[in-house]
Amino acid sequence: MHWILQEGFLSENGWDALIATLERFAIAYSVHAVMPKTGELLPAPVIGNANVICIGSYSMRHVAARHAWVPGVFDLYAQDFEQQRAHWGGHMLNAGAMVSTVRDATFSGECMFVRPVHDSKYFSGRVFDADAFRAWQHAVCDPAASHTTSLAPDTLIQLSRPVAIYAEYRFWVVGGEIVTQSLYKRGSQVIYAGDVDERLTQFVRARIDDWSPHESFVIDACDCADGMKIVEINTLNSSGFYAAEVQRLVLALEQRYSAG
Repeated sequence: MHWILQEGFLSENGWDALIATLERFAIAYSVHAVMPKTGELLPAPVIGNANVICIGSYSMRHVAARHAWVPGVFDLYAQDFEQQRAHWGGHMLNAGAMVSTVRDATFSGECMFVRPVHDSKYFSGRVFDADAFRAWQHAVCDPAASHTTSLAPDTLIQLSRPVAIYAEYRFWVVGGEIVTQSLYKRGSQVIYAGDVDERLTQFVRARIDDWSPHESFVIDACDCADGMKIVEINTLNSSGFYAAEVQRLVLALEQRYSAG
């Protein structure tokens, strides 16, 4: 495949390993600036075929679709939180979440975890107290405000009670199989390590057997006060590498999707 890479990802953990792997195996790639929202590439790519994969901003899905690149971007937009909850139910960390628009959301308790329903990257999920949430809600819904993202009063969000999380892990799935994984957080401390508790791997493998939102995607899981849970899914193209085995991931994607 030809790999389209976003230049802003140069500082991402694992980027050097990605470039080294592409060059080691003589896999074609080019680096581009990506325009916000539209996903337009600068400079425009010059590619002789449509067998292209994008690594970078989620907005690249627009240009990938326009050029009919395959696989392009593994888009998860349609597989939102409601779809995940319908299939995985109580296995999800936020299974009891309330879903609402930003405008109509109501806050209960001292703190709540809030994130978008869709894999939209409108904002990063985080814990709010009541005052901070009301201020954020007002800012989003203020008709006079100037917004730099697509976040709007009608954006669907989920609100749930915070749960104590002991450790968080990321798993990269290609063709329905886990090809690499990484610890990325222990308690409140960010830690990147390839040593992943086998219980979590088995748990995620079982959930993938139950249902998969795409044949290739990223899934985050955790060990928490309520046991092992799925945190969220993410688009593989737009997810950080943490301590993943990048070469193994690249070669799995090449084997699965390369037309060569």
